[in-house]
Amino acid sequence: MKKEFDELLKQALTPSDEPDFWLNQKILNQGKERGNMEIKKIKRLPALALSTALILATGSITVFAAWKYLTPDKVAERVKDGKLTEAFTGADAIAVNETQSYSGYDVTFLGIVSGENLADKQAFTNGTLATDRSYIAVAIENSDHSPMADTSDESYSITDFFVSVLIKGYEPWMYNTASMNGGFTEFTEDGVTYRLVECDNVEIFADCGLYLCVSEGTFYNEKAYVYDAATGEITRNEEYTGLNALFDLPIDASKGDKEAAARYIEDLFSSHETEPETQPLDPEAEEIKEWAARLTPENISEYCEIIESSVLTPDADGYIQYSFDSEEYGGCSGSINVPLYFKEKPQMVIHNCTFADNEFSSLRIETLTLNEDGTVTFAVHIPKQS
Repeated sequence: MKKEFDELLKQALTPSDEPDFWLNQKILNQGKERGNMEIKKIKRLPALALSTALILATGSITVFAAWKYLTPDKVAERVKDGKLTEAFTGADAIAVNETQSYSGYDVTFLGIVSGENLADKQAFTNGTLATDRSYIAVAIENSDHSPMADTSDESYSITDFFVSVLIKGYEPWMYNTASMNGGFTEFTEDGVTYRLVECDNVEIFADCGLYLCVSEGTFYNEKAYVYDAATGEITRNEEYTGLNALFDLPIDASKGDKEAAARYIEDLFSSHETEPETQPLDPEAEEIKEWAARLTPENISEYCEIIESSVLTPDADGYIQYSFDSEEYGGCSGSINVPLYFKEKPQMVIHNCTFADNEFSSLRIETLTLNEDGTVTFAVHIPKQS
């Protein structure tokens, strides 16, 4: 079984006594957590023969490059999403192709497209298929043109990047791609790392003003950017020595919807007291969800077997970072703040479930267990073969 797990369910917020992972998917700690972000390993392919002419923007260190990198549609094509490939060539797609260079990295904002049902691979948000999304393509490479680590290299996880939409007038540490049901796919080709980021459709905020930030690390870096509470503007911290690229998102302001934006913000961190209405799924998918929803920390060992397990020690801030990568079962990575995530110890939480192509054999269940000594065991389970 060599399936990609196409239906990516986002990371749980705070677990209840009987966690329902199909509903419990908000971001913990006011959006500072990154959700499960699937990393696709894409085989290297021949580079496109493209012009590399550069034109310096007047009065700025920003560089506008001709298509030196893969175009957004080619990025979507590499992650095998036919609908998104087509969307990036449509009239609603915005080609940006703007490069900024900081701290030894060249970061290029390739383009963005937003709308309903644009991708083959759709995530669940609060038990509902997330169909209205924004997709952003970014290229990152070393300024000295030494190759970036390939996703198959051992050094791949040494440097992580936080690529996120930010909204003028809203605190960036709270309102960013992580809290907006975000995720990404990533691959390296010809020494360049390409990231395809997705989140809830940001067009409703177009009349507020939108940014795209790219920095090192797993979370929003408050040291890298400056938020002016009086004006709502977000700017680069010029004294920061690390990577802190910041682009304007060129979305037509007329697409903004203040009422929809206000409702979205109000609902973003609200608890789910009742089950939301969900879009109907295929019967096979409903059966898989119903089976998985009956799993509990007490019975999971009866019905599932562990295929991966690792013991993780929280860092000084209480975070752990977990990852799993298998050619047969797909992959995931993410992080949580242990003190905020767990209510007590010891405690197991069924953290995430994914499946693909409505096939029961593709179901993968992730658990996190807080141990007595404060470490956390991350485990990946699959249904036992009967």
